[in-house]
Amino acid sequence: MKNLFEFNDKIRSAADKAMALCREHFEEIERIKEYQQQKMLKAFQEYHVSEAMFAGSTGYGYDDRGRDTLDKIYAYVFDAQDALARQHFLSGTHTLTVALFGVLRPGDEMLSVTGTPYDTIQPVIGITECAGSLVDFGIKYSEVALLPDGTVDLEGVKKAVAEKKPKMVYIQRSKGYARRPSLRIKEIKEICDVVKPLSPDTVIMLDNCYGEFTEYESPISVGVDLMAGSMIKNAGGGIAPTGGYIAGRADLVELCSYRLSTPGTGRELGCTLGTLREMYLGAYHAPVATAEAIKTAVFASALFEVLGYDVEPHYQKRRGDIIDVITLGTPEKLC
Repeated sequence: MKNLFEFNDKIRSAADKAMALCREHFEEIERIKEYQQQKMLKAFQEYHVSEAMFAGSTGYGYDDRGRDTLDKIYAYVFDAQDALARQHFLSGTHTLTVALFGVLRPGDEMLSVTGTPYDTIQPVIGITECAGSLVDFGIKYSEVALLPDGTVDLEGVKKAVAEKKPKMVYIQRSKGYARRPSLRIKEIKEICDVVKPLSPDTVIMLDNCYGEFTEYESPISVGVDLMAGSMIKNAGGGIAPTGGYIAGRADLVELCSYRLSTPGTGRELGCTLGTLREMYLGAYHAPVATAEAIKTAVFASALFEVLGYDVEPHYQKRRGDIIDVITLGTPEKLC
């Protein structure tokens, strides 16, 4: 076999050790992938996906069967009443922005229970001052800080929800650019189980970026009312050229559709041009692409641990997203 890349013996030896450490964990990742892939295949069958749906539309996009069916497929695989899966979403942050402005109204309060959200959503909320933010429109914002170990302060959440009865409780699943642990389904369920008895009318919204297809269950199935994410990441399988999705309760998704286009027309507007074939391909391959990304992340954690670096999460830990944090320690080690 031809040696295509030149690695020194130290790296090859470490990689062999890492692969041996990961092997049994890969088996569980494969089981999750098989379940999620079967679920996606069932959705394609249920809604009779055919080549005619890939044609797309121009102009206003009325009666675009491919676009509307793609919405239903994402609703199905996410266990949601309804979904919007559109190339009109420009990024994960834009998708979240549409959802926030779709649901919240002046005088409402948004309570983040996973500390301060990541950088690009801060101007949207008004944490960093920006014209046109939620705060600029009279929406109040507060947060519950994470515990010193980076986990959710459930007692703090309980106290804040009981006191404020916020319109929305906001959860960020992935660590993003922080060093705290990403949330798994069981932790998301714990938050929902705290919030709902205290304030049944509070909308629980989840930033699900990087978390799709990483576990058997969907966040919707454990109490989340609305979630959003990017199709540039897990949900698009590395094939969708752009886009995002919003999924959850039908009434909330409808409100979001009015923010995406216009009140009244909502989801009926939006031509798809030539994007639908890639969007469907991305959806179908998303469980496989996500599983391979998780395996790569697990292997990277094991490899860098063997090489003596601090990694989070540990390769043995079950994951709620595809993110690894590898601490090099010094700038020189980056080279």
